Amino acid sequence: MPQLEPNLAGLAWFGLLWSVCCIGFLQLAGMYPLRGRAVLPVTMTTIVWVMLLAGTLAFALAELRWTTIVVVGGVLFLFLPGLFQALPESWRDGRAGLRLSCCAMIVALALLVRVAAPSFHNWMT
Repeated sequence: MPQLEPNLAGLAWFGLLWSVCCIGFLQLAGMYPLRGRAVLPVTMTTIVWVMLLAGTLAFALAELRWTTIVVVGGVLFLFLPGLFQALPESWRDGRAGLRLSCCAMIVALALLVRVAAPSFHNWMT
């Protein structure tokens, strides 16, 4: 594996963060269109998701090979809907699930800020 991707720690962080992004995407996809839904919670969760997505991709581009990003990201995006379907229906399509998803994305954003700070510092200079 080190010959394919030398940064295994970065790969593990990318896998975790990308998984949260994919589950968050599936959660949010069920919330649109907004008819009959509370607009503010869905909009705020969407903003958090966009920030997490941008940060995760920036971290991956700074730390990993692009082939690793494509393969690992694609495999996770392909198989995580099965995990999402295993969640109770009230979590998949309801306010409780939206709150849980938003909290998970906020925690993932906090982890991303902690883990990726050195990468972004090196990338910007």
